[in-house]
Amino acid sequence: MGRLRYSFFIAILLASSGTTRAGPLEDAAAAYKRQDYATAFSLLKILADHGNAAAQGNIGVLYAEGKGVPQNYAEAVKWYRLAAEQGDAGASYNLGVRYERGGGVLQDYAEAAKWYRLASDKGNPHAQGNLGLLYENGKGVPVDYAESTRLFRAAAVQGVAPAHLNLAISYALGRGVAQDEAEASKWFRKAAENGNAQAQYNLGVRYARGGDGGSPDTEEALKWYRLAADQGDPQAENNLGVMYETGQGVTQDETVAVTWFRRSAEHGNPAGQSNLGIMYAHGRGVPLDYAEARKWFQLAADHGNVSAMNNLGVLHATGKGVAQSYDEASKWYHRAADHGDANARQIAEKIDSNQARERELSRRVDQDARKVQSASTQSERLPIAHDAGLSSQNRLSNDSAAQRREDIPRIQPRDLEERRVPMDPSVFRFSSPLREERNVNFAGPPGGGFRSTAFHSMSMGGGHFGRR
Repeated sequence: MGRLRYSFFIAILLASSGTTRAGPLEDAAAAYKRQDYATAFSLLKILADHGNAAAQGNIGVLYAEGKGVPQNYAEAVKWYRLAAEQGDAGASYNLGVRYERGGGVLQDYAEAAKWYRLASDKGNPHAQGNLGLLYENGKGVPVDYAESTRLFRAAAVQGVAPAHLNLAISYALGRGVAQDEAEASKWFRKAAENGNAQAQYNLGVRYARGGDGGSPDTEEALKWYRLAADQGDPQAENNLGVMYETGQGVTQDETVAVTWFRRSAEHGNPAGQSNLGIMYAHGRGVPLDYAEARKWFQLAADHGNVSAMNNLGVLHATGKGVAQSYDEASKWYHRAADHGDANARQIAEKIDSNQARERELSRRVDQDARKVQSASTQSERLPIAHDAGLSSQNRLSNDSAAQRREDIPRIQPRDLEERRVPMDPSVFRFSSPLREERNVNFAGPPGGGFRSTAFHSMSMGGGHFGRR
């Protein structure tokens, strides 16, 4: 964003001055360009103290960024407000950023919308983009897709790449505008060709799906995934890993696939974490290591990844890398089922049914054992004496006791093997690595499928640099 801020600083300077004649504004711009921020601040401060709105706004930027002065958001807000109250669009925009983010002021979306709107009405494209996102998400304003799309378009025609992306998403989903795949692709490509990593990823998704009604194009998908992945986009890194793992558009190479899964995983992407776990569980591209697989499955499952939940169920059911436990396996399959996985629900129900039968058989075996123990105890309490020296009456009593002992039922414990209710091991299988093709998620990272981006850059000059 530094390049963007500098371009505003210079471009607005020239537009406002109407001449190449040197002066305080031009000198401040030159100092900023050579990163002599202390000199830039000194020159701007003189103008700002005399009420120059553009200088006041740019003083605010220097305070916000800590360039030439210690970083101080409260001071930044003070100078933004002085400039904004004079109608400076850039300062109004930056004041909106501070209210949306908090810092120097309490976070207040309604106040952010107010200042974005003032800047937007003066044509500030970044204010238009951020105001559009507030309308998209109903923050500080009612949800209004038509208004958000209008604002995205206004910013997009001024060449702002994130607005290209957000307008593409509006067309892809038909939000605030009639759904139009061709128009969506047009704006995705504009943003992608301007280097926007999220647009590059989204364009890759469209080519992988055949999003314009055509056939999937793995070569184009691979191209755009790679461009986005080279910029560190975690979803693109994951999908690139899947292409290497499956050999789509490239020579199959599980080692390279692991490299991309690991990058995605280390960037915090649950899909990448799950897929890396799968590679460890299968020993593909890395040595077989169930403990390492469990680590990555756990991280992914903790962030809601359903595939990882299933795979944790496999580990616990089979005792791979963990103590074998059908109860623990059932827990994970139920979690996956709660996220809509019908197959996981079937497996959980099978486990629960078998566990219930196991408990019932165990109860019956224990019950039989107690009966045997009780019978044995009763038998021991019946005296049986030797015949020698006994009277006929005593012998009769003795014979009666012996008979009663014989009459006690002899209960044999059930065969313990009867308690074993083995699950079919083929039920428990690790999943294959999955490509991300989730639905659109507005309002910035992280997410899958199409994603939109907030702007939130501080603009030097803000549209009226050098004007009063």
